[in-house]
Amino acid sequence: MSTALTKTIRYTLGVVGLVIVLLLAAPFFIDINSYKGEIEKKVEDATGRKLVVGNISASLFPWVGVELDDVHLANRSGFSSHDFVSVQKLHVKLALLPLLSKSIEIKHFEVVAPQLYLERHENGDTNWGDLAGQAPASAAAAAPVAPATGGKDVAGGMALVALQAESLSLIDGELTWVDGKEKPVALTELAVMLKDVQLKRPVSVTVSGKLSGNPFELDANVGPIGDLATINPASLPLQGHLKAENIRLQPFAGMISGWPAQLGDVNSATVGLTANIEQHPDGLRLGEGSVSLDAAHKLALSWKVEMPNADMLKIGTLALAVDSKSLLAVNGSLQKLSTKPAFQLHVETQPITRSWLTPFVPALQDLYGAHPAPWTQLALNALLAGNADHLDISDMQLMLDQDVLKLTGAVAFAGPDIRLRINGKQLHMDPWLPQGQAEQKSAALTLVPEAVAVEAPAEPDLRFLKSWRVTTQLNVATVYLRGLEMGDFGVTINGMNGQFELNPLSFTLAGGKVVEKASLNAATYPASWKESVHMTGVQAGPLLKALAGMDLLSGTMAMDTQLKATGLTQSAVQALNGRGSVLFKDGALKGYDIAGAIRAFTNPAAAANGPQQTDFAQLSGSFDIVNGVATNPDLFMASPLLRVTGKGVVDLVRKVLDYHVEPRVVGTLKGQGDTVLRQGLVVPLHITGPFDAPSIKPEINAKTLIDNAPALLNNPKIGGALGGLLGGSKKSADPAQPAAPTQQPAAPAQQLLKGFGGMLPRF
Repeated sequence: MSTALTKTIRYTLGVVGLVIVLLLAAPFFIDINSYKGEIEKKVEDATGRKLVVGNISASLFPWVGVELDDVHLANRSGFSSHDFVSVQKLHVKLALLPLLSKSIEIKHFEVVAPQLYLERHENGDTNWGDLAGQAPASAAAAAPVAPATGGKDVAGGMALVALQAESLSLIDGELTWVDGKEKPVALTELAVMLKDVQLKRPVSVTVSGKLSGNPFELDANVGPIGDLATINPASLPLQGHLKAENIRLQPFAGMISGWPAQLGDVNSATVGLTANIEQHPDGLRLGEGSVSLDAAHKLALSWKVEMPNADMLKIGTLALAVDSKSLLAVNGSLQKLSTKPAFQLHVETQPITRSWLTPFVPALQDLYGAHPAPWTQLALNALLAGNADHLDISDMQLMLDQDVLKLTGAVAFAGPDIRLRINGKQLHMDPWLPQGQAEQKSAALTLVPEAVAVEAPAEPDLRFLKSWRVTTQLNVATVYLRGLEMGDFGVTINGMNGQFELNPLSFTLAGGKVVEKASLNAATYPASWKESVHMTGVQAGPLLKALAGMDLLSGTMAMDTQLKATGLTQSAVQALNGRGSVLFKDGALKGYDIAGAIRAFTNPAAAANGPQQTDFAQLSGSFDIVNGVATNPDLFMASPLLRVTGKGVVDLVRKVLDYHVEPRVVGTLKGQGDTVLRQGLVVPLHITGPFDAPSIKPEINAKTLIDNAPALLNNPKIGGALGGLLGGSKKSADPAQPAAPTQQPAAPAQQLLKGFGGMLPRF
């Protein structure tokens, strides 16, 4: 080795040794605490808050180290006396030599007992708002734009090319959140630890703490990070596990609004959370986990999802269970997350029983408490697609007990605009019609006026429907309702601008056909409606019993009506107007034994307890309704040996009737189709009173006697023809009794007096 090289090495080592000695000795000769005042003043000038630093110490070799003890930053003026931020100790040690090559090697970074106190007043002011202020837009616009550097050094700066740390730690941290007058929420015992931090292999991260006394923990591996100049958080490799058990909601009760009463006291509820998160370098993200709520009822939500890119989320499983009962399962995908999110989902529920659902929806008890056979369960299975603007239903199956309805269509939320097609094989309606305790009690108040017994319900305001557009078709092969079987049931509903039309509703019923057209004007208040019904060949008995609860008529029924009214409640009956006609064939008028009434008046001793009904071959009439009062001027009934004509008024508001009918006993067996106004014995009747308890009285006066004289005088055989009907057939003579002496026939005048003497004993 040459003498020159030896000297160079010797001098170099001497210089390095001298630098090291100077670096080691510098902290002893430089009082870094002398800069505390200047540091505190500059922070106060910049923030308006007082900064207090207890002590500062430094070292330069073998690492550059700074340690700050007992640091306090005051709270914003107008808030509590707590420090905004305080740190018991902040200790940083950096390796010196790597800094010369633009690398940062952290030997040790430690924050001990940091405390952060966040407050928000009821008016929205926060104790950090003054620190987060932004520069005015004009200043931002005037600021010069830095030229692109392509990742290279900016003049006077230094690019970071490497990062390495043995440990980064935060110990015994605390964060307190105070929202107005609510009880503070504290994150305590917060610990964060990063070990063996470098850019070329994964970094272990551990976070733990207590949220208002409830422990949680997070374990993760992040990286390798790679080149800091080109790092992309969206593709940064990540594997993490989050776990938090039995987090009490009591500290957060003031921040929770709309807590369901069915879940009990929020102060007794707890939440648990577990989650696994994974992110691949290609951007694929995977996640699975569960969150549970333990309250009066236990709710559990679990999921398994993946994100192949930032614009799509694939849902493998999203399941909801309540009280350990699987309730809902969803799978599908969300697309266009960064622009206009859209979804394609398969939603399926397990059968939900009414008994299980009632504790969550107590109104079900009110609706079905007195129902003899209410519905048992329902379920849903649907394929749905759409976005925030619309919903497409490509296949929905709604299971109502044993019935299945299939739905397709679309709903545009603006408006909305609803277009649906509903099909089914059968639908049993009775189990779904409400029948609560209140309805059962009101049924016993038949003789109490409604206005007194029950407060009139409020008229619904349907003007919100003005913006709705509806196009709906419903087709069901068979609908069962109150003992009725309606076949080929179909209805089309169209509506817009508050005008809705049902055109038509059609079905077969009791051997006949029903076609109805109706319209509803919801653009005004109260709403008004019109309706027309065409009915042919329908058996009247089952229909009247199902619709009106009356068993008054039987026979084949044909009807045409045109009705209209304003209002949708019971009180709207007083605004009911319209007209119609009804024809019954081959039936019976039940509860009104007209022949028996005549029999009782003509020969009380021969009256028998026969069936309380009047058979007929034809019963017809027309009516006009004005303000809820129907007038029938042409009641006509024809049956063998009997004709009935009449007229009267039916008050639908007061539910009473007032009818005058004239049963006429005729000497012919011809009934249906007989158009001859035949002469015969007439016994006028007056039918009055409420629907459920009418009173029937004869109207006998001098005019009645005079009008009936021709029938008795001109037809002396009336007793033979009418004997069966009036009970006038004579019993067979008892052979043991002696024969009565033969009497001469009475004169016609005597026959008249005798006949009406039996009808009117006091005449």
